[in-house]
Amino acid sequence: MSADPLSETPMAARQRRPPRPLPVFVLADISGSMHGEKIAVLNDSMRVMFSAFAAEDSPRGQIHVAVVTFGGDEARLHMPLIPASQAEWSEVVAGGRTPLGDALDLTRRLIEDPEVVPESAFTPALVLVSDGAPTDDWEAPLDALLSEGRAAKAVRLAMGIGSDRTPEAEHVLTTFATPGWDVLRADQVDEIARSFRWVTAKVTSQFRQVTGRVAPRLQDLDAP
Repeated sequence: MSADPLSETPMAARQRRPPRPLPVFVLADISGSMHGEKIAVLNDSMRVMFSAFAAEDSPRGQIHVAVVTFGGDEARLHMPLIPASQAEWSEVVAGGRTPLGDALDLTRRLIEDPEVVPESAFTPALVLVSDGAPTDDWEAPLDALLSEGRAAKAVRLAMGIGSDRTPEAEHVLTTFATPGWDVLRADQVDEIARSFRWVTAKVTSQFRQVTGRVAPRLQDLDAP
């Protein structure tokens, strides 16, 4: 005999619902200046980050991740938004220019598309990883990202890679980051992985707060 649906407890009903997604969009610079060790560490760090996100799955929520790469003449969706537990990283190769404005436009369109990010989703998180100044118009696309819809409410993290960043590159990263959140700086190649651990900790902390779990201490993620 089947159970009477009217007798189902609220807790049982919640357990039947799929976990709410927390969308994380990584905007990854794969321009020519990222060649060599930088792009190799980026590839390795993405795999580690996905694994850490997948470990946070719970009945109440699940971290989903997408990657928008920008290099050459345009940005493209390198990996669509999927649960981190299902993500398999396909390595990227560095080359070309730095079309950040195109990446910001693409990311905004993805966030505002209900078929990509459902209405039930938690507030998105955006992570910008770059070592150079954009080669296209980025200010208008960033203004659009920050001024409307769900994208405007997103938590934004910025990571600057390399010690040769120009003042313009620093300005871009600072403008992108959520006010009050410092730009993460990886001036040497061996600091990139450490910075990615901090990004992982920030996103994980946000996720645990919205799902009612205890947030991690960032200093605990600062181990080698």
